[in-house]
Amino acid sequence: MQQSDLMTQEEVFSVIGKKRVALYRLRKEKGFPEPVLQYPSRYVRADVENWLLTGGVNRAS
Repeated sequence: MQQSDLMTQEEVFSVIGKKRVALYRLRKEKGFPEPVLQYPSRYVRADVENWLLTGGVNRAS
């Protein structure tokens, strides 16, 4: 996995238009991907894009 395959938490905030607490809720209630690194938080770009393409916040849990 290359560095460009990962997104920072700030990039995720920008893409989904939400902040930290909302992101936590999306992970627990809407199946948003868990970070692959905890500190600093990094998310797999393909997982985030797939989550958005499959319905994002409008998907069933």
